[in-house]
Amino acid sequence: MLEANEAKRSQSQDQQEFSVGNAAAHFSHSPYIQEFSELLSRVSIDVLKFTLLTYQQRLFAEALWEAANYGGSEAKCIKHLQELYGDQWHRLTRISEHMEPKRAYYELVLILDHEKQWAAVKKDVKLHSQQDKK
Repeated sequence: MLEANEAKRSQSQDQQEFSVGNAAAHFSHSPYIQEFSELLSRVSIDVLKFTLLTYQQRLFAEALWEAANYGGSEAKCIKHLQELYGDQWHRLTRISEHMEPKRAYYELVLILDHEKQWAAVKKDVKLHSQQDKK
C-alpha cells in the first residue's frame, strides 16, 4: 500500500509518475513527435518563451508551472521543506529538487499544441477521404 505521507513515500513502492520531461513518450498520435521534442530541447529558453509560444500559450505554461510548484513561490517551497525536514533542510535537499524549471512547461505546451494540430489534420484527411468515397 502506498504511504499517504509524501515524506515517507518512496519510489520503490512501484509508483509510475508522469512528469513533464517524459511527456513526448506518452504521445503517439502525431508523427515526428520525438524529433519535435529534441528540437525544442535544443533551442534557448528565450526562443521558446518569446518566439515559439504565443502570449496565451506562455500564460498557460506559467499557470501550469505555478500550480505544480508551490504557486511559483520559493518561500512556500522553503516552508514546505522546513515542515518535512526541519530547519536544517538545506543540508538534506535543494529547492531545485522540489521545483521544476519553467522550460519543461513551455516545452509541454508546445508539444500539446503540436499534437492538437496533427489531430486536426488527421480529422480533415478522414473527412476528405470519406467525401471522396461518396
